[in-house]
Amino acid sequence: MVPCIVTALLCMHGYGVSNQTSTRSEAWGVYGYDPSSDFRSFAPDYRDRINRYKDEIEKLRHEVYDQAKRGRKTKACRQILVEAHWLTQYTADFVKIEKRIADLKEMLAKPADPSDADKQSPDDGSFNRYAQEWFYKVDSACDKLVVMQFMETKPAYPLRFLDRINSPEKLRSYLDSRLISDVRKTGVDTRFELNLCGSDLVRLITGSLPSGYQFHPKLKDVMLDYLDNRWQDPKTGFWGCWYQTPSGIRKTADMSNTFHIVHYREGQVKHWPEIIKTLLAMRNLEWPYGWLQEGRMSDHHNYDIAALFHYGWASMSKDQRVIASREIERMMAFCLKESLRPDGSFNLNDELTIGESFQFPVLFLYEIGYFNKENRFWTKREFPEAKAVADRIAKKIKELKLDDPESQTALLILQHPD
Repeated sequence: MVPCIVTALLCMHGYGVSNQTSTRSEAWGVYGYDPSSDFRSFAPDYRDRINRYKDEIEKLRHEVYDQAKRGRKTKACRQILVEAHWLTQYTADFVKIEKRIADLKEMLAKPADPSDADKQSPDDGSFNRYAQEWFYKVDSACDKLVVMQFMETKPAYPLRFLDRINSPEKLRSYLDSRLISDVRKTGVDTRFELNLCGSDLVRLITGSLPSGYQFHPKLKDVMLDYLDNRWQDPKTGFWGCWYQTPSGIRKTADMSNTFHIVHYREGQVKHWPEIIKTLLAMRNLEWPYGWLQEGRMSDHHNYDIAALFHYGWASMSKDQRVIASREIERMMAFCLKESLRPDGSFNLNDELTIGESFQFPVLFLYEIGYFNKENRFWTKREFPEAKAVADRIAKKIKELKLDDPESQTALLILQHPD
């Protein structure tokens, strides 16, 4: 049953236009699922322990950010931090969490990160020597390949870590193992891995991100069939993790997961009317089953939303386009007036690293055509100040001497908006 507060959000014009608030659990109850009780069932002391770990990692996150601003190259620190953050958000594996926290403290205590942190391994072709999870190997490689595309370079070694999924049977088995999350049994919520790695595999296997790796000749057809006929929910048009609950399987409508799949397939997906209706309906709900992060806008999520509007524009009604244009205007004001600082940097909001704090606002502004008129699908407005804004942000990235893939992606966009 949909909670009454959230029902009020959805009853006006078929999407959330009310300013009423709801709890995270209530908001997630509409299009998502809250596994908190499942984690407590797996580990009765879960909440107390995980909160302590999250507080500790938040302090370490700011320490990494501060050291990066002072000029430290934090390639190894970032790899450990990102993995530790995932462990506290999506697992009750306390042993692994404590080990990764200890690893990060040890790395931060050193005068510098190892210089080979993101050098490609000749053994398996991966780019993140200080991360341990396989799906982070996939994601780090994708980040590297994006930059390599711009620079017209190629990996020195084959991406052998992809052998794990390189047959129709292996791919289906991996995706099935992450599609349904049984938190009560395993203590692991597979949502994030499914989103990150599942969508990364889409762009690698379909070839939208060239890798040089020789995939099985049938793998692309298997991937597309899985997306269209196994994973996508025709009722909402969205993709998301499915949860094993005491009352059965709960399918979720995950905004981030849906954006990634739509984006990496360049909008060539089914059920666009349902996608747009669901996207507008979750306007006042909490991410990842809504637009908001702790009740506020986020440049990261705003980029996802704007991109979905862009891809789905041809499938939208006149009224839906009016609503979308108004929302993009609000998002742009948030980015330029609240996120962007006078010195060209951005506030560290829900982004995990300093590189991401540049990447997502820049991606958002590019997506809505602030830097590039050709992307201005939603308005006929001109932005004469955009060049000066782009130069200010680019100057800050260079000043900080950032060399992570996220910062470099932002810099490439700023310097080549066309």
